[in-house]
Amino acid sequence: MTPTLSNPALWAFTGAKAALWVLVLTRITGLLATFPTLGGEQMPLQIRAALAALLATVLLPVVPVPSSLPSSPLELVGLMAAELAVGMLIGTVVAWTLEAVSFAGAVMDMQMGFSFVQFVDPSTSQTTSISGSMLLQISSLLIFVTGLHHQMILALVDSYRVVPIGHGVPLQTFGLITLIGQLLAKGFQLAFPVLAVLFLMDLVLGISGKFMPQLQLLQLSFPLKISLGLTILGLVLRELGPWLMPMFEAVPRLTMKLLGG
Repeated sequence: MTPTLSNPALWAFTGAKAALWVLVLTRITGLLATFPTLGGEQMPLQIRAALAALLATVLLPVVPVPSSLPSSPLELVGLMAAELAVGMLIGTVVAWTLEAVSFAGAVMDMQMGFSFVQFVDPSTSQTTSISGSMLLQISSLLIFVTGLHHQMILALVDSYRVVPIGHGVPLQTFGLITLIGQLLAKGFQLAFPVLAVLFLMDLVLGISGKFMPQLQLLQLSFPLKISLGLTILGLVLRELGPWLMPMFEAVPRLTMKLLGG
């Protein structure tokens, strides 16, 4: 063995870099595990693992080195658990934003009568509504079209400034509750045009049935509600991109706020 390879300082430096790379990889793994589309079952595990390793290698030079690295496997496991939680929180904010859109679609389907027809979404392996799945897929596509995935990588780098390695998970509970309430309100806002029009139609049909008892409201309401609901949904889809853009642009800022930044 050459004197260079037998130098203890070299091995200590290499071990410290390897431990830091593992910690960076863990936070990125948490982000990719909860990030829409990339964390879904339709994305092969090998591709996700390769992407996480590539991102960890690229981001390693710009990650601040902690003052002290773990000296035992038990400390390393504890730091990895904290880093995984931070990464999952960053990706969960994006997932919740899309779930607000999916929630709006489920509410629309409930009013239009599509809630009776549900299927298993291959991306989540859960039963979902027709409109909710369609809106979710369109919104997931907009993430990559608008470049939000690049913003999330920048937010991941910025998270090391807000939450350095070894500082735990300083989660803002009140901010988390506020965010959930805001996303639910956004979901109702997206579904409101369909809900309002179909409510007015129900009101008109109810009044018509009062004056014309022979009118078969049950048979008449289903095709009318579906036709009118799909027409309004088509108009909503035309404005979906401009409506989603402010939400997507606010995701990195909201994420840093939840982390205490």
